[in-house]
Amino acid sequence: MAWPPLHEGGASDGARYRKMLDEFKSISAARPYLNHCSIACSVGAQVFGVTVQDLRTRPNRNVLAPRQKIMAFAKVVTGASYHQIARTFNIDHSAVIRACERYEFSIRLVLAEKAV
Repeated sequence: MAWPPLHEGGASDGARYRKMLDEFKSISAARPYLNHCSIACSVGAQVFGVTVQDLRTRPNRNVLAPRQKIMAFAKVVTGASYHQIARTFNIDHSAVIRACERYEFSIRLVLAEKAV
């Protein structure tokens, strides 16, 4: 199965990832005692316009791509294990691995561009 090109989603996803990173950093700094995977999940839900409940239950097709992108984002910004992220999203860790294989590299590129 062919994976989507790195630029899938275009600038809109890049802008979303940058906004998610800004929100994640501000919430993490203000409330360091909160679970960072949960923060990434809630910030991602807000930016992608879905509910946290949608992300934590078996998704329909409309929620699948945002859920995968948010899981990969959580991996990039928190450095959490696949198991930790899987517990946050109430899924099997193999789904997190698949999401990271698909989106982690492009998220890292977008966030590295911001740092420059």
